[in-house]
This record gives sequence, C-alpha cells and structure tokens, in this order.
Amino acid sequence: MDSDPLNPYTIILSLFLVAGLATTAWGWKILARGRRTRQWPTVEGKVVHSAVKDQDSIPDIAYAYAVSGVEYRATYQFPGGTQPSQELTATYLAKFPTGSKVTVHYDPNHPDQATLEPGVGRGDWLILMLGLFATVFGVIFLFFGGIG
Repeated sequence: MDSDPLNPYTIILSLFLVAGLATTAWGWKILARGRRTRQWPTVEGKVVHSAVKDQDSIPDIAYAYAVSGVEYRATYQFPGGTQPSQELTATYLAKFPTGSKVTVHYDPNHPDQATLEPGVGRGDWLILMLGLFATVFGVIFLFFGGIG
C-alpha cells in the first residue's frame, strides 16, 4: 500500500477503522446495560395499554408502576427500525394484554427508566459484531496491505 498519508484509500480505511471502533464501543455499552438490567430491583406494575400501533404492526404497550410512592409510566421499547411480523406482534399483545399485572425492572438510580424484559436482547449482539468486523477489516487492510 502507498505510504502517502493523503492516499484516498488510507483516508477511507482510517475512517472505516474509526467507525468500527465507535460501533464496537456502542455495542459494548448496549450489552453492558442489558446485563445490568438483570440486577435491577422489581416492582409490580400494570399494563395500561396494549394495541397495534398504526399500520406498521409494532405493538404499543404502555405500563404503569410505582417506586417509593412515585407513579411512573413507560412504554415497551422495541429497537429502532424494528418491523415485527404479525406473529411476533400477536405474541407480545398476548403476553402483555391491557390490565395484566407485570413485573417491572427499574433502574434504582433513575426509577423512570424501566423494562419488562431485562437482559440482553436477541439483536443486541449484532451491533457489537458489526463493529468488530469493521474494526478487523480496517486493521487488516490499513496496516497489512491488500489495497493499493
């Protein structure tokens, strides 16, 4: 590879490497938060709304809970860009019907942050893996040649 630091391939691969490192750090942060949620305290809550949101079939699930006498309301958060199948939507609506009691896991330092399903999500590993792939790709081609 050309050692000229202004070589367009060097610039592109350097940016790819930086993006890979940033994505890896972001993925690691998501996984660490997911693991922490398993240790959060729990309270009983109640599903106050459970229906299909608009035409995109994403379930809209809202729940209420109280911590130290303070009432909170939260919504079940699906990852951005999620397009669940009709079967998945039906599963969540059946799992969390309006009026049902639920176990709410809440952040003891920020009780307004809560989840109904603690732990690492199915797709959470994908961000870390993409970041690692981009980082390894950038390192291999930037430092060991392959282009140029």
